[in-house]
Amino acid sequence: MLPTRVARRRFEQLPPERQEEILRVAAEEFARAGFQRTSYNQLLERLQLGKSSAYYYFDDKRDLFLTALQRCYEKFFAVVRTVERPEGAEGFWAFVERSTELGYEFMLEDPTAAALMMCLQREKALLDELGSTELLGVIEAFYADMIREGQRLGTVRADMPFDLVVALVRDASMTFDRWFITARSASTSPSPREAARWYTEVVQRLCRSA
Repeated sequence: MLPTRVARRRFEQLPPERQEEILRVAAEEFARAGFQRTSYNQLLERLQLGKSSAYYYFDDKRDLFLTALQRCYEKFFAVVRTVERPEGAEGFWAFVERSTELGYEFMLEDPTAAALMMCLQREKALLDELGSTELLGVIEAFYADMIREGQRLGTVRADMPFDLVVALVRDASMTFDRWFITARSASTSPSPREAARWYTEVVQRLCRSA
């Protein structure tokens, strides 16, 4: 879990319905316009929050953005972690494929969350500049845990630097995510299962041990 500031704790004391409403509206606005182009004043007006109330619950626009992203990724990881952990080398790749398929299904079922995840990719350089490494660290840990599991089972190569292997898998995933969301608007859009199979094949070629 991400470290929780005082303002964030106050927000979490709101009724769950109000929390969901605030984060849903914020996600819609950030997904539509991006972090930089979203007007905080207009967003607060849509949320029916005065500035004093907003600063009681969030440090600033960046904090609200990260809170919405955190909730999005919590839901995403909750779905992905329903897949049973692998017990062998071949089971590991089936695990990767099924986890990826569920991730794509999540994107289809929650297009606002998917758009917000794409927003994070576009805004990553800005977030790094602002010192926002917490959420990015959580995402990085997800892929690092996957690679450790594959190495433990003897099916992911260990002859390359660990951080390089993690970066390869993460960047491939981000590329596929962008492609999958974009391709959904075309008549030849892939199914979650098909896209997950292609992603797994690419990762195997990059990272499978000899």
